[in-house]
Amino acid sequence: MPMAEGEVMKHNETIRQKDTARPWEPEESAAIELVHFSASYGGRSVLHDVSFTVPRGSIFGLLGTNGAGKTTTIKTLLGFRPPQSGMVRVLGYEVGRQQQAINALVGSVSEQSSLYDGLTVAQLCRLSSQLQRRWNQPLVQRFLDLFALPAHARLKTFSRGMRSQVALCLALGHEPELLILDEPTAGLDPLAHQVVLSTLIGEVAARGTTIFFATQQLAEVEAMADQVAVLHGGRLSLYDEVDQLRTREQFVRLVYAQQPPAEEMAYLRGLPDVLRVEQEGRAVRLRMAGEAQALVALLQARPYALRDHEVVAVPLAEVLLTALRGEGA
Repeated sequence: MPMAEGEVMKHNETIRQKDTARPWEPEESAAIELVHFSASYGGRSVLHDVSFTVPRGSIFGLLGTNGAGKTTTIKTLLGFRPPQSGMVRVLGYEVGRQQQAINALVGSVSEQSSLYDGLTVAQLCRLSSQLQRRWNQPLVQRFLDLFALPAHARLKTFSRGMRSQVALCLALGHEPELLILDEPTAGLDPLAHQVVLSTLIGEVAARGTTIFFATQQLAEVEAMADQVAVLHGGRLSLYDEVDQLRTREQFVRLVYAQQPPAEEMAYLRGLPDVLRVEQEGRAVRLRMAGEAQALVALLQARPYALRDHEVVAVPLAEVLLTALRGEGA
């Protein structure tokens, strides 16, 4: 028996709610969650068993060299390709099954953002406002002015860096909860690079927007990120808070009274927290995790006298490079 008009409307609303219902309340969910996520192209594995969580309100960097799987991850988050295995959620919604709800809450900028070359910035703003459920033109204009982008110039006259800045302004127009960026500063000159970074940190993140960015640049992670995940060969080689990484490893320089014998060097290499040992005459440099002063106290009780020692933190860039090379910490 056909449904009455009121019943049809109620039925359609039930379907819409089912499509947009979050598995849990927004405040209880992460901005992004990957659980045992894998992807492949033509039988070739691109990402294998990747799991990490991006907290709401954070600035999260995904670091990797070319071919590490960064762009595949972003394409999956944006719904351009479904997860082949594992679970991927964005703002509490399941990627692939609830993509319409995700798209309404996410802004994105890729390295090759598609913009209409024949339109002016003002025309692009009007077009974008018609495609979104909500649009904050004063906010967009604020960022256009910050980047000094001419409103009535056509996109075909813009440099690659200027086009990236326009794409970023448009991505912020509907006030997204999550901003996903693929190589956000590619093609920018040093001044524009600094303006974009300061804008993302000082303006966008300060509004509570979660920022997830993929990059090859160590400096961008150091300057922006609260947390970082590093991909190497399609696998997760590092995932931690940046502040934790700044203090998690130390260089310990030891100067012995006499050149340490092979027995002492073997002892040092066998210590559980020592990651690397380098010797130059009486001087030995250790790279280690854990408590360095406790190790020094242990060595001072050994039969081989120490004349001096120095402990310094391993620079964050060196920790990240180690992960990029796929070397375990």
